[in-house]
Amino acid sequence: MRITIDKVKFINAINIVMKATSKKPNLNTSGCILIDATKGYIRLLANNEDMAIQSIVEGEISEDGMVGVDATQLTDLIRKYPDGKINVFYNEREDEESINVLIESNNIKATIPGKEGYLFNDLPEIDRNNRLEISQYALKDIIRRTIFCTSLNSINKILEGELFIIKNGILRVEAVEQSRVAIRQIEINNNEIDEKIIIKGASLNELIKIMSDDTEQIVNIYFMKDNVVFEFDQNIIVMRLIEGNFFDSSNLKYKDYITKVDVNKRSIYECLDRSTIFANDGDKKSVKFVITNNNLNINVISQKGALNENIDIVKEGDDIEINFNPKLFIDALKAIDDETVTIYLLGKKFPCFIRKEDTYNYVILPILG
Repeated sequence: MRITIDKVKFINAINIVMKATSKKPNLNTSGCILIDATKGYIRLLANNEDMAIQSIVEGEISEDGMVGVDATQLTDLIRKYPDGKINVFYNEREDEESINVLIESNNIKATIPGKEGYLFNDLPEIDRNNRLEISQYALKDIIRRTIFCTSLNSINKILEGELFIIKNGILRVEAVEQSRVAIRQIEINNNEIDEKIIIKGASLNELIKIMSDDTEQIVNIYFMKDNVVFEFDQNIIVMRLIEGNFFDSSNLKYKDYITKVDVNKRSIYECLDRSTIFANDGDKKSVKFVITNNNLNINVISQKGALNENIDIVKEGDDIEINFNPKLFIDALKAIDDETVTIYLLGKKFPCFIRKEDTYNYVILPILG
């Protein structure tokens, strides 16, 4: 194999695919990416147990072939090369157990170990019949505003994923953690697709690092039996679906609220942010909300000190005192752009809802005691 690639384009493609390199030490391809020039174009490929990423990079092919290399070693080396064209060459072994890959630019020549290309799993065959087209910004935005509610490591793997429901021209994304729920929905230009899938949050987090913030850039999503595929900007990302039954959000009833509060988002956010200085583990990280008349009093007393602050609100319903973990409220408020937020409270032992009809619903459990 002999190829020539611009340094900047090479680095960009490596940074994309290395997000899917396997971390399992017992695999021959652990930490490695495949450089493949056998299909008439140059592609980089990596995969692990949850996802696979392919990125096509512009370059010249002088000789077909493919070889695997350690992604970190390749990146560290190429970063230290001067800007310009880089040649990657591989065509022989020193012995039956080793492969050398030559990487050269101008007067610089370096050799790193390689692996046989056949060791790498290729992408599955993609069924492009069931396709959803959406802007990269819209998809990235709805994931970003919900993914904080997924668990990183949970006995229940369902909690590590996000539920995607596509039906009747609506894309709805839900995430659930032990003490909170995040739900958002947007309109899409497709009334035919009817899908309900669970995608691992860690994989989605890598996806949004790659996608553009440009509203004009499109991502195509293909739905298959065991996988979902995202295709955009010369990249293909395949994610394994999580099997199981997701939390049924239809049981979240807010209309029986006893107290409804309209409050300036910035005011309550900044107050809660200050309160985190005083709320600690020994106090279950709780702050007290005291809602009376048109005033919200937020106070906390701990070994670190005390905070007492009043915020103007518009209240409907009963007065109430209730305790919350301020971080859960802060995370939800960060995901909301509205100047004013509406909070629904069902009682001091029941969830509260920060919601806007047909747009978002953030559910937070109180701290009892």
